Amino acid sequence: MNVLAGNENTTGMKRRYPAALIAAAGILVFAGGCQNGDTGSGRTLDAAGTKAGATADLAGHLSDAPDGEGASGAADAPGGGASGAADAPGAADTGGGSRGGETADGNGSGMDIRMDFREEREGVSYEAAPTDLRVWYESDSYTAFLELAAARYYEASGVKVEPQRISGSLDYLGEIYDATMADEGFPDLYLLPADNLEEAYLYGLAAENTRSTETDGIVPCAYTAAVYGDRCLGYPLNYNACVFVFQSDYFGNAPQSLQEIIDYSKENDPAENVEYLLEWDVNDPFYDFPFFSNCVSFEKTEAETMSILYDEALYQQDLEYFEAILESFSVDAERVSEDGIVENFLAGRTLSAILDTDSLSRLEGYGYALMKIPNLNETLTATSSSITTLVIVNDFTQQEEAAADFAYFMTVTMADELHDASGHYSVIPSAEPDWVERVALEAYTSAVPAPDSQDAKRFWVDLKETILKYF
Repeated sequence: MNVLAGNENTTGMKRRYPAALIAAAGILVFAGGCQNGDTGSGRTLDAAGTKAGATADLAGHLSDAPDGEGASGAADAPGGGASGAADAPGAADTGGGSRGGETADGNGSGMDIRMDFREEREGVSYEAAPTDLRVWYESDSYTAFLELAAARYYEASGVKVEPQRISGSLDYLGEIYDATMADEGFPDLYLLPADNLEEAYLYGLAAENTRSTETDGIVPCAYTAAVYGDRCLGYPLNYNACVFVFQSDYFGNAPQSLQEIIDYSKENDPAENVEYLLEWDVNDPFYDFPFFSNCVSFEKTEAETMSILYDEALYQQDLEYFEAILESFSVDAERVSEDGIVENFLAGRTLSAILDTDSLSRLEGYGYALMKIPNLNETLTATSSSITTLVIVNDFTQQEEAAADFAYFMTVTMADELHDASGHYSVIPSAEPDWVERVALEAYTSAVPAPDSQDAKRFWVDLKETILKYF
C-alpha cells in the first residue's frame, strides 16, 4: 500500500494564494523588493488609499439610491434565522449559538433601505430589475448559494444583487482594486479568505462591519478572523479546516496517531481492492501543515508585522518523521488530484485520507469515520490550519448601507441555507448539527488560523518548497 499525495495545483494553498503571490523564485508581490508599498503593478498598498485618497472618480454608482437607516443600530439584533427557528437553542458543545439575525421578510436594521426599494420595484421581476449591488467571488462552489441569496434578498428588499464569479485570476484583490479605481463595474462587496484581510485593508477596500457581532451566534474564532487591528472589517461566512477520514470497516477503533495507523496496517491485511493506506495533497501546504504544526507559531506584535517562530528541535523531529513516512511507502505526488482522493476513498481503494471540511459533503451517503487530525506519533502532536471566508464591503461603494445589509443577510439570515447550497459550513452552527458538522466545527475551533499578514506568506512558500524537496 502507498501513502499517496495528490497534485491538484502547483501554485500553493488550494483556493488560497494566487500564483502571483507564490512565484517559483519565492519572490512575493507584496514583500521583498516592494516594501515601500509599490506592488510593481502601479498599485499602492497603503491604508491611506481610501475614499479620500483615491484618484478615481467613483461618483454616480447608484447615486440615486434612497437614504436609509441601513446598517446602524442592529449589532444586537435578536435571533430569527432563515429557517424560522428564531428561538432555537445553540448547538451543544460547538462553541457557537443558534443561527439568528433578521428574518427574510425584511425585518431588521436595513428595513428603511428595503422598504424604499420594495416600493420602487413593486411588480418588477428580479431578471428585469436593474443591478443595484455587485458581489464578486472566485470559487464556483458559491454560485448556487449566492444566486439563492440574491433572489431571496430581492424578494425581501427590492434590491437586486448581481453575483459575478472571477475565475482563474492570479491577482483577485488586484483586479478588485483596478476595477474600483477605474470605476468599471467594481464590486460593492466580495468574498475573501480572512488571511488576506490585511491586504484588503492596505488597498483601502474594506469597510468596517458595524452589523455582525458574536451575539448573532457566530463562532468566536470566526468573528476574530474578521478583525484587523481594533476594527471588525468582514462578515464571517464559512470555515474550512483539515479533518481525517478513515474506513470504519477496516479500522476497529479511532486511531490516536498517524503512526498507529501505519502500525495497524502492518498487522492487518486490507481488502484486495485497497491500494493506498493514506492520501493527502502533498503539493498544497494547507494539507502539509499538520506535519509541522507543533513547531511553528505566529506572533503579530503590531499591524503589518508578523514574526514566524520555530522550535528548531521539534522542526528537525518533524522533518525526520515526514521523511520516514515517505521512505516507508511509495509516493507519486503527480498521480492524483483532490477529486481522485475522494473517488478512491468512496471506492474503498483508500483506507484513510486528510481532506478539508469543504469536501465532506461529497461523502454524504457513504459509511465512514471522521475525526480531527490525529497526532503524528506518541510524542509529536498535530493540528490543522483553518481558513475563514469573509464577505467584505468595498469601502469605495456608494451604497455602503445596502451592501452591509446584504452582507449581513447572506451571512446571518441565510446561514441555514449555506451548506445545502454550497457544501460549505456556516460559521453560525446549526441549531441541531449532525455528527459530521460537530466534528468539522471541532476541527475548525481547535485549528491554527492561517495568519493574516503579508509576512506570513513567506511561511507558506517555504513550507511548500521544503516538502517538494522530498519528491
